[in-house]
Amino acid sequence: MTSTLPPQGPPTERHDDESAQALSQRDYVAQLFTKHRESLHRYLARLVRLEDAAELVQETYYRLLRHGGTVRLEAMARAFLFHTATNLARDHRRRRLTHRADQHTPFDAQEIGQDHLGPDEQLAGEQTLSVIEKAIAALPSDTRTVFLLHRFRDLSYPQIAEMMNLSTRTVARKMAEALERLGTVVEAAI
Repeated sequence: MTSTLPPQGPPTERHDDESAQALSQRDYVAQLFTKHRESLHRYLARLVRLEDAAELVQETYYRLLRHGGTVRLEAMARAFLFHTATNLARDHRRRRLTHRADQHTPFDAQEIGQDHLGPDEQLAGEQTLSVIEKAIAALPSDTRTVFLLHRFRDLSYPQIAEMMNLSTRTVARKMAEALERLGTVVEAAI
C-alpha cells in the first residue's frame, strides 16, 4: 500500500525560502544587537562581574536568534532581551555560588610535578595530618568552634563573636589558645 503525499513545490524553492527567512532573522537580530548591546551590557555589568557581562550579552542574543521570528516587534524584542539577560544573570550567579568558582585557584602542571612526594614523605604527611586532626578534636568546644569558623569558614573575629555571643577579645584569645596548642602538637609530631 503506497501513501501519497500532498504536492509540494520543488525542494530547492522551499530550501531557498527557509534560507531567506533565516537570513532576514539574522539581519533583524544583528540590528537589535547594534541598537541594544551597550545598554544591555551596562545593565548586566551591574548584576554580574564585568568580564562575565560580555559573555551573557552574547548568550542573550543567541537565545533571541534561537527563539525564532516570534519577537519581531521592537518593544517585545527589547523586553525579551532584558528579561532573558536577567534570567541568565541569575542563573550565572547561582552557578557561581553553588560551584564556589571564586574560591578556585588555578594551578600549573609543573607545580604538581615538582610537588610530588615520595611514599615515605606522603606517609609522614598523612600521619602528621592525623595528629593535627586529633588535636583539633581535643580542643575545648568553644576554642575548636572559633578555630574552625576562622580557618575553614573564613569568618572574621567580629563575625564569630556575634555568632557565638562572645566578645571579639574572647574570640581572639580562644584563637590564640587553639594556635598555641596546635603548634605544640605539630612541633612534637615533626
